[in-house]
Amino acid sequence: MTILIYQDNVSANGALYTALCRLFGKASVHLVNAHEVIGGALDGEVSLFVMPGGAARYKAAKLQGAGHARILDYVAKGGAYLGICAGAYCACTSIEWACGTPYEIRTADTLALFNGRAIGPIDAFSPAGSYNGSAPRLITLDMNGKRSRTLYWGGCHFQAEPGSKAEIVARFADLPDAPAAIVAGGHGKGRWLLSSPHIEYDAQALDLIDFDVTANDYAEIRTLGDWSDLTLQTFETLLARYLL
Repeated sequence: MTILIYQDNVSANGALYTALCRLFGKASVHLVNAHEVIGGALDGEVSLFVMPGGAARYKAAKLQGAGHARILDYVAKGGAYLGICAGAYCACTSIEWACGTPYEIRTADTLALFNGRAIGPIDAFSPAGSYNGSAPRLITLDMNGKRSRTLYWGGCHFQAEPGSKAEIVARFADLPDAPAAIVAGGHGKGRWLLSSPHIEYDAQALDLIDFDVTANDYAEIRTLGDWSDLTLQTFETLLARYLL
């Protein structure tokens, strides 16, 4: 098995890399950058391509055009795409970020695996603090009546366009209208899954970014409360059910 995680040299992908290594072994998980994607890294036997969190506009700046064409061709030929947070925004027809605020961004995305809008951040959880993100929160997902807690950190909710064939995999159970939190679908012979929350984070991952140091840039983590019940079970289940 070969799993490729997109690396833009901007976002920290440590938790994602560690989670995938724990599930599938370190020999299976590799990082790949924009030059490598455009150069044909997806042409071989790649089981899963993962677009991680961060900021969607940085990823699009390097991949728009040739990079997106490579990714779409990979999925169409039978590949699997996982987008988490920014990686989910990237794969929607259009992105609406912090509309009506000084940080507003509206843009279309040529990857467009999901025929619909990515609208974020979710103010009920945490409003935009910049062009890049919002504060972390522990939230509850509802997957056909089965509930689990996970980490929200600036993600979107998904709003499908008429005629979209996407499946709503999970909803935000904490919100009155329970909007779509995770969606899935197909492209050509391949498949994709987009997750607004960071389902790759478990208690171990949060423990590692809980620092007791002066001028802690991650002090917001301390406001989350008890995260001891977070596991990789939802992440593992979704990968098995939809992508691998």
